[in-house]
Amino acid sequence: MIKNILLETSYDGALFSGFQYQKDQRSVEEELTKAIRKVTGEENRIVSCGRTDSGVHAKSHFVNFLTASDINPIGIKFQIQPHLPDDILAISSREVDLNFHARFSAKSKLYKYVICRSKDMHPIYRNYKEHVTYKLDLKKLEEGLNLLVGTHDFRLFMMEDKNLSINTVRTIEEAYFIENGADLEIYFKGESFLHNQVRIMVGSLIELARGRISLDDYEKFFDKENTKRANPALGAEGLYLWRVEF
Repeated sequence: MIKNILLETSYDGALFSGFQYQKDQRSVEEELTKAIRKVTGEENRIVSCGRTDSGVHAKSHFVNFLTASDINPIGIKFQIQPHLPDDILAISSREVDLNFHARFSAKSKLYKYVICRSKDMHPIYRNYKEHVTYKLDLKKLEEGLNLLVGTHDFRLFMMEDKNLSINTVRTIEEAYFIENGADLEIYFKGESFLHNQVRIMVGSLIELARGRISLDDYEKFFDKENTKRANPALGAEGLYLWRVEF
């Protein structure tokens, strides 16, 4: 009997080239696929809830796969973990409907971006936080976040690729920040995001909060006639896929 297994994982992305398989590069997808196949003895194909770039982390990331194995679905995560490297953790596993798809069944994703504002950031955080020491106007930051909420064309907030033709309209349900000591944690919730969209949005917000651009300049990134792209993406090390809702 074929079963569809939903596996939740968490990973430290510092030493990965990203989630997606890449030849001659270390990827989360390849490590998960190898571990699952060792447990099931099958050529399982995994379906991901999304892709993360090189250096991006995940507190909660889901994949699903089909198997004819008679292993208890809840116990699969325990069987898989010994075959995973130390920077990937299998959190949970369960059986879901056969028509469940980790990507298309996802209702929303919550991303978290962490910025350390201390003058001197401890080196142990260099792969896990962005370091920004400029004085930031948090009122302007909040105004910029509020403008992101809703449905917009985010074509100027994605990595430029002239050969790519996709729908660049996305909906952001929530955008907010939390001060956690010296850290500034910025959250974005939406069904899906464009390539590098979160990191570019944060980069633009920091430019706004620094006073490098005005709110009028920032608003022009939503103008259909504008061709000037938003600011370059901040580093991958501060970005986390934090939660996925189905």
